[in-house]
Amino acid sequence: MVRAVLFYIGLSAISIVTSTLLVVTSPLVKRRLRFKFVSYCNRSVLHWMKLTCGISYEIKGLDNIPKNQPVIVACNHQGDWETFYLLTMGLPVSTVLKRELLFIPFFGWALAMLNPIAIDRKRKTNALKQLSQQGCERLNAGISVVIFPEGTRRPPGPLGPCTKGAAMLAHQAGVPILPIVQNSGRLSPAHKWLKHAGKVEVRIGEPISADAPTKEMHAKMVAWMTQNLAEIS
Repeated sequence: MVRAVLFYIGLSAISIVTSTLLVVTSPLVKRRLRFKFVSYCNRSVLHWMKLTCGISYEIKGLDNIPKNQPVIVACNHQGDWETFYLLTMGLPVSTVLKRELLFIPFFGWALAMLNPIAIDRKRKTNALKQLSQQGCERLNAGISVVIFPEGTRRPPGPLGPCTKGAAMLAHQAGVPILPIVQNSGRLSPAHKWLKHAGKVEVRIGEPISADAPTKEMHAKMVAWMTQNLAEIS
């Protein structure tokens, strides 16, 4: 309990400083520089989590991250850990997230400065159009898009049902899908303050080419994520 409290005190301090600097400097600083700054801050959060809570991580497949090419990053969603990690991969990214997150003081403000794709999940038809339009705009500008195909955080275990949004956008924009799985939920569970010491395992798969039809891309993504998540779970 004490370790978790220390972590959240540090997280709050980092979030306040980061969001304040981003809001103040956003008119003058280009988005890629803002992303590099946030990436550095998120590395600090992960390092602080290791110091206070004993949560480290091991990554396999770093060589699969394309150089100088935007991708659709498709990752399973178990808690808050992956939201920090995915912004440290060296890729400028725009995250698909629920609009309500932008209203969180400091944390949401920092997210807004990174131009995410903030959708209203209650309006599914408009959400798909927004994902298609804004997703293609980000990708055409060389910015990767992070999507959680499960749509929401799930407890540790098997991969949940996945939407076809990642494959649809990848096929439409002509960019590959970069599948990722991780098992952070057993150490940093969703909707809970307590954290448990241990090592998060992360696997990054080979990019799935956009040459195939949407249905085939989706099937390949789900098959890889299902198998690899089962192996590390």
